Amino acid sequence: MIFLCKVSDVPAGRSKRIARGRKPAVAVFDVDGTFHATADQCTHGTALLSRGKVTAGRIVCPLHSGSFDLLSGAPVDLPCDEPLAVYRVEVRDAGIYADVPD
Repeated sequence: MIFLCKVSDVPAGRSKRIARGRKPAVAVFDVDGTFHATADQCTHGTALLSRGKVTAGRIVCPLHSGSFDLLSGAPVDLPCDEPLAVYRVEVRDAGIYADVPD
């Protein structure tokens, strides 16, 4: 597990982009006080999901309005048709950690 950010860094009902240098960025989402982490890039295009809208447990891509389920990464709305990478999250000592591959 790697440290992503503090709980206080993620606005309620919103997201935060975690840049990782040369490694792919991660998006952290707060859905009613539950945190989710996914790959930040949409599987359909080059849009950053951290700039999308969180609604009903889904992240809506800001580019073409397709969406993904934040629990499973499954595509929900077209044009998204490939699953999104999701990472297991733990909150410890007001920090958000996730199982993000290198």
